Amino acid sequence: MNAVPRSVIKNQRPHSPRTSRSSRLTNSQVAKQSTATRMQPINSAKKVAKLNLSSHQLVPIWLRSLIFCKRSSDFVTLLLVGATLAVYSWTVYSQQQWAKEYHKLETLQRDERHLTKTNEVLKNQLAQQAESPATGMVVPNPAQTIFLPQVEENQVQNTPKQEAKPEPAARIPLGY
Repeated sequence: MNAVPRSVIKNQRPHSPRTSRSSRLTNSQVAKQSTATRMQPINSAKKVAKLNLSSHQLVPIWLRSLIFCKRSSDFVTLLLVGATLAVYSWTVYSQQQWAKEYHKLETLQRDERHLTKTNEVLKNQLAQQAESPATGMVVPNPAQTIFLPQVEENQVQNTPKQEAKPEPAARIPLGY
């Protein structure tokens, strides 16, 4: 492919003995000449005229509605991503809290089992001590049972009740 633009080729003269030196230009000299011609504006006399149209006339209604749909769907997508992150973080947090509380429950149940076991061991020791003759305890006998006389309800109701008057509270400063 030829690296020299056509405008440079057209401007060259036909080969003659006098121009043989000028026709022996190196590729770098030709490239410099071609960039110089490319930088010049082709039609500098033409100017772009700006049209004074309102923004509603530039964009058709169907395009405006599509732009509105895109913006609203972007907003809805942003809200959904935020809601998803919030629900996910709440789920992770609640699972962590549940695991912590479940661990506390297991600890309390284990402590309850230990306390029940200790209570039963103490009851057994007391029962064994009560059965030994050195303690001086005897087996209960119905003949040795003591009966107390029953108090009549009328006597309890007839006794005047003394009204307890509350003592005045010590003056406590408001700062406490």
